[in-house]
Amino acid sequence: MEEKIINTITYKEVFLTSAEKEILILLFERQKIEKNFLLENVLKLKKETETKTIESHLTRIRKKLLSINSQIEIISKDNKIFLY
Repeated sequence: MEEKIINTITYKEVFLTSAEKEILILLFERQKIEKNFLLENVLKLKKETETKTIESHLTRIRKKLLSINSQIEIISKDNKIFLY
């Protein structure tokens, strides 16, 4: 199920998948998350799994936020993801 988010300044909207929504909510709650945490708790994969799935999700979230002119910035560094 998709969830709509709206920029309350520009009134632009975009839809997030359930995984994208869960990742974004966790980032808002914690401000910093390890990729392994997202692999295990959101995507239900073992942390030993070699995958670029998290980066793919983050890329789509970044593009969607950019499309609604959001000021939210998601930074990946090493094994951590930060919300600014």
